[in-house]
Amino acid sequence: MSRLFLTLALIVWASSALAHRTELAVLKLVETNPGTYSMSWELRPNTELGQALEPVFPAQCTRDGNVITCGDDGLAGTLGFELIGEGQPAAMFKIRGLDGQTQVHTLTPASPTVEVSPNFDASSWAGMAQIFEAYLFIGIEHILLGIDHLLFVFGLIWVARGRWMLFKVITAFTLAHTVTLVAVTFGWIGVPEDFVNAMIALSIVFIGVEVLKARDGAETWTLSYPWAVSIFFGLLHGFGFANALVALGLPAQAVPLALLSFNLGVEIGQIAFVLVVLAMGWVYRSLSVPFPRWALVMPAYLIGGIASFWFIDRVAVMLGA
Repeated sequence: MSRLFLTLALIVWASSALAHRTELAVLKLVETNPGTYSMSWELRPNTELGQALEPVFPAQCTRDGNVITCGDDGLAGTLGFELIGEGQPAAMFKIRGLDGQTQVHTLTPASPTVEVSPNFDASSWAGMAQIFEAYLFIGIEHILLGIDHLLFVFGLIWVARGRWMLFKVITAFTLAHTVTLVAVTFGWIGVPEDFVNAMIALSIVFIGVEVLKARDGAETWTLSYPWAVSIFFGLLHGFGFANALVALGLPAQAVPLALLSFNLGVEIGQIAFVLVVLAMGWVYRSLSVPFPRWALVMPAYLIGGIASFWFIDRVAVMLGA
């Protein structure tokens, strides 16, 4: 029953995600002349709720359209966004100086401003810590807002029999999606994003069917070797993670560090989700409350139904319908 409650919560979350697409807004500031910056949105903010995300620059800066003039001090001082949290969960500043170095700052409603140093050095401990923290948060946010990835992980938890098998399944999924995440990020391989999104939805439909078979007591190859299925689909989901990261962009001077922290963030979010599911399962077993069979299989149908809708919708997008 714990799975039923969790699934219902995920379905509500999924419906919300379909109605209001949430993604990290990224504002890029490129220094074109000493103290002068060109401003552009790499990823535009969510304006579906009628709120505009406006950047706030240090006091010495003046704005004329998309040109920011800050004088000798540059962008040193306080940067922020107005109305962050009003339909936009997080936003990022990417600042590239004349020396080619890129600063990355992720802002949230809890931390709506950041202090920018005039002497940024990506190779320093402070510079590396800044990049690590920014992409760690992005990784956590991506997995926790990635309802399709979480539904698949939820299915993996369901088909894994025993804690040792669950450990192997989650580890296999992690290692597999790390492989494709790294390969795509470094440009070694590439797959069209629309195709990947459609196949990710199809993988959730597949795991939903396997959950039903497990409930019926059937013995399938997936139920016998869930770690193998986890590897196969983990490679697929890694393409999804990578496409999001490539769209966001990586600081040229610290690609390995940013990639590492993003992947670590994904794993932190994934492990947190697994622990929540296991905790809810423990609470349910402690209560020992009987429920009808239909209530126990309903989550699989809900997962499969939502994923089927996603698959049809994403195929339509892929075909340009």
